[in-house]
Amino acid sequence: MRVDTLFYNGNFFISPFDKRKINWLAVYEGWICDLGSGTPPRHLLVKQKINLENRRVVPGWIDAHMHLMLLGQQKFEIDVSQCHSTYELQHVLKKALSRKKETVREMWLEAYGLNPERWKDSHPVTAQILDSVSSNVAILVRRNDEHALWVNSFLLNQTRLQQSHPIGYLVDKNMDMIFRIRPPQSPQKIEEALLYALQACVREGITSVHDMSMQRLPLEVLADLMRAKKYDLRVYCALFGEEALETFSVPQTNLFHYHLTIRAQKLFIDGALGSRGAWLSRPYDDMPQWAGRCLWQEKELFKYVHRAFQKRFQLIFHTLGDQASLWLLQTLALKYKPEELRDKRIRLEHVEVLNRDALSLMKQLGVIVSMQPWHALSDSSWLESRLGRERLYQVSRLKELVSQGIPVCGGSDAPIEPHQPLWGIYAAIMRKPLKHHAPFLLDQRLSIREALYMYTLGGAYAEFSENVKGSLERGKLADFVVLSDDIFNMHPKEFLNVKVAMTVIGGKIVYAL
Repeated sequence: MRVDTLFYNGNFFISPFDKRKINWLAVYEGWICDLGSGTPPRHLLVKQKINLENRRVVPGWIDAHMHLMLLGQQKFEIDVSQCHSTYELQHVLKKALSRKKETVREMWLEAYGLNPERWKDSHPVTAQILDSVSSNVAILVRRNDEHALWVNSFLLNQTRLQQSHPIGYLVDKNMDMIFRIRPPQSPQKIEEALLYALQACVREGITSVHDMSMQRLPLEVLADLMRAKKYDLRVYCALFGEEALETFSVPQTNLFHYHLTIRAQKLFIDGALGSRGAWLSRPYDDMPQWAGRCLWQEKELFKYVHRAFQKRFQLIFHTLGDQASLWLLQTLALKYKPEELRDKRIRLEHVEVLNRDALSLMKQLGVIVSMQPWHALSDSSWLESRLGRERLYQVSRLKELVSQGIPVCGGSDAPIEPHQPLWGIYAAIMRKPLKHHAPFLLDQRLSIREALYMYTLGGAYAEFSENVKGSLERGKLADFVVLSDDIFNMHPKEFLNVKVAMTVIGGKIVYAL
């Protein structure tokens, strides 16, 4: 048997369901052609051998919810995530403005990552605060959850939003007015951003990502990179925006040797908890007159749903609040028979607040729940103020979903949260925020195998690829990660310090420590 590469002397974890001890794996043309324990068979005709030095090897991590362009754009944008007051925000923006080389007319100052929930400063961000940096150039500051933003008076005047939004704070669909006049990015800048995101992913052992909200131009640039064999990461695309839907009007699967699949569409039913855009069944505790809202009219939504189903696209729904997911499932159940939906693998993203009445509908309709375990930890300091103590039990019901047999996949929502998969696995197992001593919702902790499933086979199932990825088996893609330490022989709190020693995609080493 011909073999391109033999990886030997490894401690392989095959899958959450297979406990065999394997210490070597053979790759031919990007696929696993053989694996076993003991001494590799003599009949293997091997081109190269790689000694894994008895390190733990796991299937390549699949991040089932990520934003490649947002992650890559961090290379060019202003990071204000560490600002803890309006004064610090102004200081960072003024410093960035002083470095800008464009003329005033061309200038566009954009920052990301602002999280006022962590501020001790009681002064809110307003257009006037941003005007103190400059009222002559466009200034846009995005909230850390990417569901809200602040702009200065210059942009309010440009979009004629002075009367309706005098404070300069815009949430969810209201942000579109600002984005319409945003300067377009060049293909060169998009390429740089995508390559930056690629390196960030493979350094953490991520071999596949599900890109949420992929738009037309970034997707075209990504396809060009893959065509030129410059992009090793495997990408499953959820299209967003009319341009993307018109350009990529039919599903395309397993392009460029299983590196690119375009077969999903993304719809936002509600917003985020932090910006109070999530649609709840009861009002927010800290805003009793408001419960969030649905971002669609039912008739328009289901016209879109029907068209996507006709073209055989998978539908991925952002449903963060409990009313969002319950309403969507109830409406789907009224309009379609369960047998019409089960094989479509409808996905609900986030489900950070769960109404238990939704569980039976999830099972009945074959729904997949895509969750990001780190969200509950990073939001834990203010969740009680949003929901009240009596509703905290509804947050991030991981164990309940798994125990009900509902398929669950795991992701990061990067760059909104850290993109290291082992951080997400730690969050699913420990439920303990880094900056608070008390663990969070301990009854929802997963076992290590359940958590690993979310980031391997769970992610593969969620993209219809469980037959070719997600586990280390003959006939599957040779995607795997070599870790610096054995996660099965350490306390989960140490996962945060584990490094990736090697990332392999299609039998090719794309990163090595």
